[in-house]
Amino acid sequence: MLAETSPHKAARKTVRTLIVVIGGLLVAMWGAVGLDAVASRRTALADAKSEARNLMVAFREEVRLTLLEVDREMNLVAGKMQQEGRGFDLYAWGQERVMVAPGMTEVGIIDPDGQLRSTTMEAHPHPADLSDRNHFRVHLDGQFHGMYIGPTVISRVSGLPILPISRRVDAADGTFLGVLAVLVSPGSLTTLHKAIDLGPHGVMTLSGLDDLIRARFSADSPGGTKGVGTSVAGGTRAAAIEPGAEGSFIRPGRIDGIPRLFAFGRVGSYPLVVTVGLDLSEELANWRAHVAMTIAMALGATLLLTGLAAYLIREIRIRVMHEVAVAEERTIILATNVALGESKERAEAANRSKSLFLANMSHELRTPLNAIIGYSEIIKDQSFGPNAAARYAEYAGDIHTSGHHLLRLITDVLDTAKLDAGKFELEEDVVDLRELVDRSVAQVRLAIENKERGLELAIQSGLQVRADANRLNQVLINLLSNALKFTPKGGRIRVGVARNAADEIICEVSDTGIGMSSDDIAVALEPFSQVDNALAKTYDGTGLGLPLALRLVELHGGIMEIESARGSGTTVRVRLPASRTVSAPPRKIGADDRKRPLAVAQPTV
Repeated sequence: MLAETSPHKAARKTVRTLIVVIGGLLVAMWGAVGLDAVASRRTALADAKSEARNLMVAFREEVRLTLLEVDREMNLVAGKMQQEGRGFDLYAWGQERVMVAPGMTEVGIIDPDGQLRSTTMEAHPHPADLSDRNHFRVHLDGQFHGMYIGPTVISRVSGLPILPISRRVDAADGTFLGVLAVLVSPGSLTTLHKAIDLGPHGVMTLSGLDDLIRARFSADSPGGTKGVGTSVAGGTRAAAIEPGAEGSFIRPGRIDGIPRLFAFGRVGSYPLVVTVGLDLSEELANWRAHVAMTIAMALGATLLLTGLAAYLIREIRIRVMHEVAVAEERTIILATNVALGESKERAEAANRSKSLFLANMSHELRTPLNAIIGYSEIIKDQSFGPNAAARYAEYAGDIHTSGHHLLRLITDVLDTAKLDAGKFELEEDVVDLRELVDRSVAQVRLAIENKERGLELAIQSGLQVRADANRLNQVLINLLSNALKFTPKGGRIRVGVARNAADEIICEVSDTGIGMSSDDIAVALEPFSQVDNALAKTYDGTGLGLPLALRLVELHGGIMEIESARGSGTTVRVRLPASRTVSAPPRKIGADDRKRPLAVAQPTV
């Protein structure tokens, strides 16, 4: 089964998923906004192109019809010139016939020498030399055929801007009769700009194939004269435009630099191009408004989604904190339950220890007390008569021994209680270990001799430690007493004291006794416990000797190690830290170091 996912890990995964989802939605939304902006701009430009083209077509058609009328009128006049020759009176003909072509302000005949011969404006025109005009000079060599539409110029007769349209007139025999010129006012070429609203920056332009503006209509130039003569060449407009061709392009205007969308078309086969330019900014105004509204809505949705994500993340974190708090409370409850269980076990163990202690102590105390009471009653009552002093003295010795035994029991119990209460204090001094071992061995010598056990000492001389001599003596007495108690007759006990390479003092008490298993060692280290059954035990003792020795060694900062196996004896090793060593550097055990069997006194535990 998969391990349970922690709340923080699950929350991070949820937050990452939420961020990915919200981020994906935002990316998709803004991508849609971008695509919509591009598509709607394309649509707006297409609509603007369509509108500009429609206006261009209307403008082109109006100019074409005007030019057709002009061409028709010019054909009539040319026919009269060919019929009547130089005797043709243009002024009289004009008075009799109304010119039907719109915008025709004046018609004139220019002689082959460039002098104005006649005009519809007056019967006897003032002399005027037009030999330098392009609309005259283009016909001199006879190479140009058809209608010529020159750049807009200022009339030398009327002083107004005019668009000259001319053609060469030859007699039937090919004689050059002159040039027929029709002067058209640029403002009269179209009325479309008056009928529609091109906006403040819309323009309608008539230019020649030479790219020079003939007429330009706009809000600030309704007469069509502003920018006349300016070249519109360059940019994205085609350099050569075939008859009937049309197209569109976007660029800043040549006159004012305003970006416009232009639609152009050639006026039939005439050398003229009409162009309608719509203000690009104005045409895209609705698109910009649409995009601004879409962006505003997207921003609102972004803020909403972001706020929602922040709220959800906050709620997730609050929930995680709550779950963590609940988990911590659950952990505390479980720990409390465990602690309560341990406390219960400790209480039960303490109760068992108390029962065991009372059982042990009742046995240990009753035995010497019975001896004291029994022997003292014999002495008190003089049961063997007044002359049995020797026997009474022997009983008094037994009472003395039993009293010392009781004192040792009470001392061990009181020391254990002090250690448990943390009120045990060491009285430290420099201790000679040889002397300490001699004193300890002397206290158990008689017991060792009586029980026929051998004792071997291996003590390195010159070793001194800073310690509580009485407590170390108590440790050695307890270890020797245990070794004596559990070593059968004929066995051996060995005491070794040395200093190792780490400057630690090692004291070992080993025996060839019954030994213990690892479980037995754990039981033996518990206060008031013994390896065999406490109520039917084989060996005397309260079970305080080994635990008390361990506590006293640890109080000195040392370590007590026990190596044992059933039937193979026991070795108890005490390690005192190097910080307590005050003797000279270690040396090999020499001839002065004792290593001999001894017999010693009575055990204490």
